[in-house]
Amino acid sequence: MRLLLISATGSPYFEHCKAEMVEFLRDSKRLGFVSAANLFDEEDYFRAIGERLIGTAPAVSGELVHIRWNSNWRETLDGVDSVAIGGGNTYALLKRLYHSGLLSVLREKVRNGLPYIGSSAGANVAGPNILTTNDWNVVGLDRFEALGLVPFNINPHYVERSSSDAPNSETRDHRIREYHQVHHNPVVAIQETAVLRIVDTRVTIVGTGGAKVFSRGNRQRWFEAGAEVRFETPDALAGQSA
Repeated sequence: MRLLLISATGSPYFEHCKAEMVEFLRDSKRLGFVSAANLFDEEDYFRAIGERLIGTAPAVSGELVHIRWNSNWRETLDGVDSVAIGGGNTYALLKRLYHSGLLSVLREKVRNGLPYIGSSAGANVAGPNILTTNDWNVVGLDRFEALGLVPFNINPHYVERSSSDAPNSETRDHRIREYHQVHHNPVVAIQETAVLRIVDTRVTIVGTGGAKVFSRGNRQRWFEAGAEVRFETPDALAGQSA
């Protein structure tokens, strides 16, 4: 498998990671973009993404096509040689992937070699489940298993600080520790400008940000940009729940 997991779509879109995308997509002639995480205007979102990816200093040398979760997605997906899922609400994204049937088909295609880019919510759904997203479950999703392309969870937009929303509120680290009271698999928290490049089982941090790997038992380890992420033990990657 080949994956590029991006913490943030950014503003302007993908400006902070365009070099990494150009390299990742160097052999791609037709990139399919899934806009299902967007709760507002998906067509407008796709157009804005297209302006960034195929406009000035393009990251995509070929064609960008819209994979609509609610309209003829199978035919479109069959015609692309790479796929990307953008940011938005992770719960809405996963619910739409379930509802449309796109989840299982996309999983099989990526596992069989279709290059995958996931940004923010699109990065979240690459893991076994989405329970380490920062989003609100505004769509009432009651099923959280995701693509399972990697055996670790993602927490995007990670900031290490003494508190999160208010001085006495829980930190991001504390919330990940709560996750590990129930689940065994590692959580990779990626800073805003960090990108994970994954080739089969090798995970490398590209971009300019770093990542912190959380393991059960409140074990934490930082990895800087350019480093290969290594997990403590092979069984830590089993992704099994307690």
